[in-house]
Amino acid sequence: MKRIIILLFLPLTILSQETLETYEIFGKELNMQATEPDGKGYTLYLDGYALDKTVSKGGLMIKSKKIEDFKNAWEEAKLKYIEWTATAKENNVTDMRKDIKVKVPKVEGYFSYGSWHFDFSVSPYFQYIISEGKSGASYGLALYTGKLQASDNQYIDASSFFYGFYSIEDIENFIALLDPKIVTDHFGEKNSKEDLFKD
Repeated sequence: MKRIIILLFLPLTILSQETLETYEIFGKELNMQATEPDGKGYTLYLDGYALDKTVSKGGLMIKSKKIEDFKNAWEEAKLKYIEWTATAKENNVTDMRKDIKVKVPKVEGYFSYGSWHFDFSVSPYFQYIISEGKSGASYGLALYTGKLQASDNQYIDASSFFYGFYSIEDIENFIALLDPKIVTDHFGEKNSKEDLFKD
């Protein structure tokens, strides 16, 4: 019975967060949302770029207690991106994919396939990407969710969501979104406005 209650509650949870910021991946605008902080913290929802075209939306859910570790993983991967980009340019490497061995905390995932589905054990991983285009080589840092498996139906899954950036500026802008102050400022301002109107 407890499992049924949890599953019935989850679709309501996905609707209770608010959009705080947006960012772009391959020209597609995606949302960063969060639930209102309470005694247990909050959950950050990061929309990813869907590599599975049968899925309309999805991404990662990160509980506030794991955000610092998640942010640190991005910082560590960014340093490797800087190092490997310099090496690639020095050696004229124009086509490569290589996993970056950075410890990323286990998080949760969500995706929409008819209705909302959740995966409560997601192990994202980083990859460094060099690709050759008409204007020369581009150097990318990507985080992949890996396959998301619906917790309520073993036959429903999404192949992966992608968080990819092709400049140090875009990487740093995304990392900046992981600052908990964005969440606390947003909800603090909202609550202070509501407090103006007493019952």
